[in-house]
Amino acid sequence: MSLPPQQNVPDLEAGGAAASVEYPPDGQRYNQPLSISIQAPPYTRITGLDLHNQQMSSSDIVAPDGKSASATSSTSLFDFRLPHIVYVVADIDAPLAGGTFSGSYTMNGVTQPLTVTIRPGIQGVIAGNLRNTSPPGGGVRVLAVDPGSRTLAAGLQPGDLIIEVNGMLTPTVNDLDDVLRGKRQGVTCDVTVRRGGQLVTLQIPLDPEP
Repeated sequence: MSLPPQQNVPDLEAGGAAASVEYPPDGQRYNQPLSISIQAPPYTRITGLDLHNQQMSSSDIVAPDGKSASATSSTSLFDFRLPHIVYVVADIDAPLAGGTFSGSYTMNGVTQPLTVTIRPGIQGVIAGNLRNTSPPGGGVRVLAVDPGSRTLAAGLQPGDLIIEVNGMLTPTVNDLDDVLRGKRQGVTCDVTVRRGGQLVTLQIPLDPEP
């Protein structure tokens, strides 16, 4: 049997809408059950399949994490006369630079790449006026939080002392910048602050770097 290569390479926005990858048919009837196995490209998830086949009863399974999917027919033959379509989305934490990434689409032992491109993103930041303690090394002091920002909506307050992000200590502003470097705006980070003698952990979606 033959499996033509994918007909299109979608251009995905990290954290955006799903797009389709289409494998054109070869127009043949096969006297064997259909078996499909799919591996999502890195930094993407599979959200659905459309096999466009009305002559077979199949069980389509997308893994809970979206990183793989499979389909198996319950009949002894199938017609490959309409395209097979895979729907994929790009993860919000895809590399900031974007790029081209490939998984695989296997039908009855024949494999073709499943390739997508992910657009470059915007660096994410904690939106506010942040300063080192005096002397430096005691954490990152929040002097003000930008009005209307995701940071403000997530609960960061002036006077908070940021001491940890995603489990990594942030004794200075430079350390905080290092932890956030390469993370897209929209990525949610666990930010631990000292507030009034207590530790509070906030889930802050990063704002776009100005």
